[in-house]
Amino acid sequence: MKDMVLYVKNTRKKSTTVPVWTGGNLAISDCLSHHLRQQITQIKSGESVSPEIECVMPILAAQDRISHLPEAQELLIETWKSREGQHLYVFPFEGRFVHEGLGFLWTYRFAQYKKATFTVSVNDYGFEILAPKDYPFESIFQENSHHFFDLNNTIEDMRASLNISELTQRRFRSIAQVSNLVFQGYPSSRKTGSQLQVSASLIYEVFSKYEADNLLLLQAEQEVLEQQLELERLGAALERLQNFDVVWQTTKRPSPLAFPLLIERLSARLSNESLLERIKRLKQQLNK
Repeated sequence: MKDMVLYVKNTRKKSTTVPVWTGGNLAISDCLSHHLRQQITQIKSGESVSPEIECVMPILAAQDRISHLPEAQELLIETWKSREGQHLYVFPFEGRFVHEGLGFLWTYRFAQYKKATFTVSVNDYGFEILAPKDYPFESIFQENSHHFFDLNNTIEDMRASLNISELTQRRFRSIAQVSNLVFQGYPSSRKTGSQLQVSASLIYEVFSKYEADNLLLLQAEQEVLEQQLELERLGAALERLQNFDVVWQTTKRPSPLAFPLLIERLSARLSNESLLERIKRLKQQLNK
């Protein structure tokens, strides 16, 4: 890697190892999430479905048997207790980026009623909040359900729940280069990526300290909220969820929809076991 560019060349060495770069995850769109909820409603009503849906019918049947299969106008919330603590699973089917914002927003609002240490994991179908054992998720939600769907103070709560300044600083680096605040070097001697990052960070700190209303800072924060956290879709999702029927389920083990969220969190941990070995061990424990 040189100047933030990765150069790859062929090799003559024979190896059974195949390198894979997964890159970024493309979250599902608003239109796709709408049709996904419609497909589940068709399954619940017994209508004919596509061959692709037929292939996953055993998984959906297990979801309906263990917990509940939510229809288009239902919001499924599951709780489950394990040795790690109290798990809360929420399935809005809105996409990874919207769930990231919703997960931290709900975590912040739960913490306003009872403080604790939380862990949040997300995927395209929902998000998980892990709290200490016997955390009263259900009682807090039932008594203050309107607060979790409230559109007021959404931006302020997002700023309080996330490290917006760190995200803004990362976004500011590219803005500083486009606006020529950072000299990228001459064609024959370009600056390295780390040198550009240091220069942009220094300018960001000066602007933050002495010119907090700088337009480039405001643009960086706006891009974080609109592009990375999809604030507009998040607000539309909260408004739509206000009219949904909340289905609360307490399960004895993770449902098929909750299991990928459990794996999402486990994959971020350091272990000398492979992820596949840990998944097999978890399946054996749950089957018992």
